[in-house]
Amino acid sequence: MTTLRVVTFNTLFGGHDDFGLGAGDRWHQQIPFLKSLQADVLALQECNFWDLLGTRRLYQTMNALGMTNAHLAYANETTSGHRFHTAIMLSRRVQLAAQGTDRDRYHHVMGWANLIVPGLEGLLELRNLHLDPFDPRNRAREVSPLGVLAAPGRRSLVVGDINAIGLGFPEPDWTSLAAHAQNGQLRLPREEAVSDRDATELLGRAGFLDASHPSGQGTAPTAAFGDGDVPRRQDLILMSPALASALVDYQVHLEPIDKELSDHGAVSATFDLSRLA
Repeated sequence: MTTLRVVTFNTLFGGHDDFGLGAGDRWHQQIPFLKSLQADVLALQECNFWDLLGTRRLYQTMNALGMTNAHLAYANETTSGHRFHTAIMLSRRVQLAAQGTDRDRYHHVMGWANLIVPGLEGLLELRNLHLDPFDPRNRAREVSPLGVLAAPGRRSLVVGDINAIGLGFPEPDWTSLAAHAQNGQLRLPREEAVSDRDATELLGRAGFLDASHPSGQGTAPTAAFGDGDVPRRQDLILMSPALASALVDYQVHLEPIDKELSDHGAVSATFDLSRLA
């Protein structure tokens, strides 16, 4: 069976304390966890300070995981001075046809790669997202150009931290969320005070399918487990219709939450490419 395993994970400041500047105890514990997932394609978010010293942390992570290719997408600077870079790493089974970075229309950044995968005719198009956590309207703008990737015949994946409720996730009770954080999750004032889902609904209307749905795990949260927060599913693996028939497994991995390695769980999806005949 020709399989491809895709994993997305928000590392929380690259696995280092002090917003990425401090000790890397969490990074050292994230490595064996991520290695156990045996990803062929690994999409990471919040790779803060991985650009320093010739992207040394990027390559330290790549080598520790036994991956053979890594690309760091340099993020815009936020109003607090952070740069939430993202990274795409590939196993030796996957070859690179092209890769790049888009910062112009993104609050943080989008990293992308076109991949050559054994058993797949043509390219697999991958987009690694970390969308705007503060402005629902901007999230909709960020994903709008991605709808074309769901066109007939295109085999594509949109993955990452969407910072919005996933398709089909039940409406949370937002009353426990502090007022200053609600604007990033709710619809605009004068509209009903429910979750903003424009970004995910735009991708869904374009044809993208959520990998959690066939397994019935669309209600499983992946993030926001802290005190006073509202658990929700915002770490997503979305697949184009032309790729959907290959999906054979989907899992949410909460070990990073249980061991306090991150404020996000990891999400994995496995595809059997022989089913795309």
